[in-house]
Amino acid sequence: MKYLLFSAFVFSLLTGCKQESGSNWQTIKFIQDKPALVHLNLGDTAHSHGDGMAFEAIIKDTAGQVAGDVMGWLVTVDIMDGDSTNPVHVAERIGSMVFNLGDENEIVAQGGTSYHHGEQQMKLGISQKRAIVGGTGKYKGIEGEVTTTRNDDGTYLHVLDVKLEK
Repeated sequence: MKYLLFSAFVFSLLTGCKQESGSNWQTIKFIQDKPALVHLNLGDTAHSHGDGMAFEAIIKDTAGQVAGDVMGWLVTVDIMDGDSTNPVHVAERIGSMVFNLGDENEIVAQGGTSYHHGEQQMKLGISQKRAIVGGTGKYKGIEGEVTTTRNDDGTYLHVLDVKLEK
């Protein structure tokens, strides 16, 4: 009886730890040109709660070839962090971005990014992550995350860690 229980335990352990067959995780990198930004002020001050920002830019692969473009829409949620004696104003921007890679092949990411009060762009060298929520065409069924970092020259690096549907 002990042998049977031990065998069942080992079997369940091994089947639970095996790697998923057919897993197709990969990394895709894009360099985004400086974006064209358009702000929509819906409040009483610039870049306040509820304001919108649209952006678009060309994206290139790591060899420098144009891969498509990226476009997005962000909504500012202005919050105060800390306590009332030492407030720190932080603007969270919740949004969507679409990597348009031509021929109806798109990757869609959503999530939030943090900015200090009054900043219009992400801090240099600080990475921010968004969830990849889907795609179209050859990216149908995609899942994963995109990590975005702003570079010194105003461009952005997008590193997509994704799993494609087989």
